Amino acid sequence: MIRQLVLGSLCIGALIGPGGDALANGRPPQTSTISFRKGMENQIAAGTAFGLLRSNDNGATWHWVCEDAIGYGGMYDPDYIYASTGTLLATTFDGVVVNRDGCTFEKSSLSPAPPSTDIKFFSTITQGPDNAILAAAADPLDGKIYKSTDDGVTWPTTSTAGQLNDWWSSIEVAPSNAMRVYLSGYRFVPNPDTDAGGNIKEFLLFSSTNGGASWTALPVTGFATRSNSVIEIVGIGKTNSDLVFAKVTLSDNAISDTLYRSVNGGATWTPILTKQGAISFIVRGNGDLVAATQSVGSFRSTNNGTDWMELVNAPHINCLSEKADGELWACTQNYGIPQVPPDGFGIMKTTDLVTWTGVLKFQEIQGPLACAVGTEQKDTCDEVLWCGLCAQLGCDPKRECPMVMVDAPPDAGEIGSGSKPGCCETTGSDTAPGALALVAAVGMVLLRSRRRPRRVC
Repeated sequence: MIRQLVLGSLCIGALIGPGGDALANGRPPQTSTISFRKGMENQIAAGTAFGLLRSNDNGATWHWVCEDAIGYGGMYDPDYIYASTGTLLATTFDGVVVNRDGCTFEKSSLSPAPPSTDIKFFSTITQGPDNAILAAAADPLDGKIYKSTDDGVTWPTTSTAGQLNDWWSSIEVAPSNAMRVYLSGYRFVPNPDTDAGGNIKEFLLFSSTNGGASWTALPVTGFATRSNSVIEIVGIGKTNSDLVFAKVTLSDNAISDTLYRSVNGGATWTPILTKQGAISFIVRGNGDLVAATQSVGSFRSTNNGTDWMELVNAPHINCLSEKADGELWACTQNYGIPQVPPDGFGIMKTTDLVTWTGVLKFQEIQGPLACAVGTEQKDTCDEVLWCGLCAQLGCDPKRECPMVMVDAPPDAGEIGSGSKPGCCETTGSDTAPGALALVAAVGMVLLRSRRRPRRVC
């Protein structure tokens, strides 16, 4: 699986060309996830196409952690869990990793113990209202669901829903009932059409009524899927654990997503919205639904998806997250790409779905997260990578940097001309940074931001 991810990244990097690094591993620099620390939501972890950004002051300032310090790279976007204790967990190429001191991500006890160098891959992770963490292994040697009640120190509870080499695309816990869990995924099976041959995708859906100790298979016949589709559980009712929302990605096998609703715990499903683009979805604390896209609008429903109203002047959204006080945060377009105009910010927020306020501007990142010598964060992110990234983003490195040759953002003037110290001299333009025009070569593929990789068979 990891080899396929790496090869896929290399292929796209080759398509984009030498400027690929300026496009955040073959993608435009953009935010992919927003995670608030439970109980202390002024502390935020935002996943991006170029690493992780952390804020301890409700988004007023941000500091960068590079991918190397976390343990992943390429086109992959980790799942993050920000626990109430301050522990940050992430799904990476090294399995589930845990950060407890702010600087060092270490393999969790889910990884094989030394001297073994084996890697066990976990495709999705979530946290319930009781703070228990569930992680789903998607590995040729392990397909179990693991549960921790001590912030990932130990994982004593395991269960089996499917079989080895199943791919789990989502796992979600009901906000009102920690015992109610939903799990979705797929496996590849031989094509029953022997003349056609090959393998086909078989979709999987399960529920648990005992916190993930055991699982019951649910029907998937209510979903209209195609060969490229994935079924993801994207929301559960805030007060009703039988009210479940799922998304079928690429429901037309090309660019569209379709949302579904179940009112009986996944026994039956009804389509409620289809858009020609990737849909980000959230069930808000007040029960409203928001479905957002980067390029074809964003929408609100006050009756569980029966009717939808388009939001006026919404930014171009590819992720949604809500704070306990009802403030809605969104991943937005800092620079824009040929198919999507810029919003001027990588994260924006709203309290009324009418007025949106910018929170994170990539050009204003303060610098790399400060850590001790000997850590990957200090030795690699800070000492080696920061100046180059800053030049690409158009930010102020706040240090002397060697000359870094990058393509200048349009209308940004020359970079690194020598009139000021640092490699990131720029006029502060909000337009896309170096080599961004090359994104057109990959077309609409880059519009479909994915938190998790797809298995290829």
